[in-house]
Amino acid sequence: MEAAEFIRVVFDEYSVDYLRITRRAKQLFERRDWKGRYQDSIERLDLYEKVLDEAAVGLGQILGQSREDRALWTAIKQSFGKIVAGRHDMELAETFYSSVTRKMLRTVGIDREVEFFRLGTRAPAKRPAERVFRRYFNHGDTKALIREILDDHRFTVEYENPDRDAEQVAREVDLYLWPIVQHGSFKSIDVISFPFFRNKVAYIVGRVNVGHRYIPLVLPLYSGKSGIYVDTVLLNDADVSVVFSFAYSYFHVEVVRHDAVIEFLRSILPQTPIADLYTSLGYNKHGKTEFYRHLHHFVHESKEKFVIAPGKEGAVMIGFTLADFDYVFKVIKDRPCFLRSTDVTGKRIDRDEVRERYNLVCHRDRVGRLVDTQEFENLRFRKKRFSPELLREFKLAAREVTEVNSEYVVIDHLYVQRKVVPLPMFLMREKDPEVIRRVIIDFGYFLKDLAATGIFPYDLFNTWNYGVTYRSRVVLFDYDDVQPLERANFRQKPEPRDDTEELMDEEDRIVTESDDFFIDEIERYSGIPYPLKRAFDSVHGDLYQLTFWRDMQRRVRRGEVVDNTPYDQSKRFLRPPFRE
Repeated sequence: MEAAEFIRVVFDEYSVDYLRITRRAKQLFERRDWKGRYQDSIERLDLYEKVLDEAAVGLGQILGQSREDRALWTAIKQSFGKIVAGRHDMELAETFYSSVTRKMLRTVGIDREVEFFRLGTRAPAKRPAERVFRRYFNHGDTKALIREILDDHRFTVEYENPDRDAEQVAREVDLYLWPIVQHGSFKSIDVISFPFFRNKVAYIVGRVNVGHRYIPLVLPLYSGKSGIYVDTVLLNDADVSVVFSFAYSYFHVEVVRHDAVIEFLRSILPQTPIADLYTSLGYNKHGKTEFYRHLHHFVHESKEKFVIAPGKEGAVMIGFTLADFDYVFKVIKDRPCFLRSTDVTGKRIDRDEVRERYNLVCHRDRVGRLVDTQEFENLRFRKKRFSPELLREFKLAAREVTEVNSEYVVIDHLYVQRKVVPLPMFLMREKDPEVIRRVIIDFGYFLKDLAATGIFPYDLFNTWNYGVTYRSRVVLFDYDDVQPLERANFRQKPEPRDDTEELMDEEDRIVTESDDFFIDEIERYSGIPYPLKRAFDSVHGDLYQLTFWRDMQRRVRRGEVVDNTPYDQSKRFLRPPFRE
């Protein structure tokens, strides 16, 4: 059938373009072209929707007046299924096909006659003739084995000191494995054949084979002025899972057999949802498919009801969740709301502006501080799956985006994010002073990381917008009042000039514009409980200075890409000067 073959051709062309952009990552890393890396990440992110739009135009010409004929689309689905059957990327192709149908037919809920959807996963495709990883056997010299791995991951730029790096990695590997192997040794190390590129780092991703166990082994590589060097080695699940966290932007990996790479990653990150693994590789649309499959499994098996998410009610969003589900759902309220409670002018925001701001975040480097957000449209669930309180909230505040009838709830548009604990709730619940100290200090680094990526939350003092992950890392999950840092007009509040102004209210005395932000208010209204402010101030007093914020603006305007390290910086290797 012509339409089915057309969709196959468009998908294959998309896959070629996707890989073409991805392949540039190595060259950009070698040239230290961080601006180019950022531009490529945006180009690849927008590619899917661009191709969908082109596919819709072409199908409109092929199908003519029959473009919305469901019976015809059922036949097209059957033909397309036969065309892609047995391919290693069959599930990606089916996801693309379903995206096309939803764009053409504006489907509400799931139309199983037209779309590809199943609760179970398909049997794996035929394995490739060559593995996506190479196995390095241990002959008793860990340093030599690590040096061999580095030699196989060569760049046009030389390593700064590969012997030094191999020695440091080997030292840590042997130490980490000692409690596991004692007087024995590990058998081998498997390493994926191509690096994972993100931000300014290339990651060599592997695993140590110890008996019937896999131990993660990840080597972050930096391209410095004197050559490429290994920054550290990550060997435990906690460190590696942070590198693949939902708060970071997507990797660029030269993946041909993505299915084999996913299988490898699952062996070292067994607790990470498969949807997150697909998304981390840049296949975020198929990540949505896997998430939706997981959601349906959970709803049908748990019988839990959607309830209003715990925490403070949002001014712009209704947040709801399932008690034992790791995600939260957010719909935009109908009416514009006041934001910036500390701003003397106040500001209203509408639905289009909210969506623009979520899109802004999507197109910035998320530096481990901005929770990944997936958009869904035209979802349908049975009404009995919703609590009466949540249905009442939809009726009161979200009539324009939700439709409730006797059997179903239809939601026109929503966002889905991983669940985190709002910062005020975390500080109320946590009993360990050292954990509290780490989180409070991390809150300051969180603000600095956001500034470095060019994001500024005008509602800075509303700490209910900030969450704490299960790794005790502070992240932002509400984007309705973020703006580009470059737009902010950082000021200090002028002092009264005379007795008359001393008696005036600030609203009457100070003339402000919508993008004004008074830096001296951060110290007074930071949202940090007063007894904890000394711990914060001991490290982050520079956040109270106008010079810090204006310097960050200059760096962002220059297009500077700031290094972001997703692991404990104390783990970084010492790099004494190297002499030939």
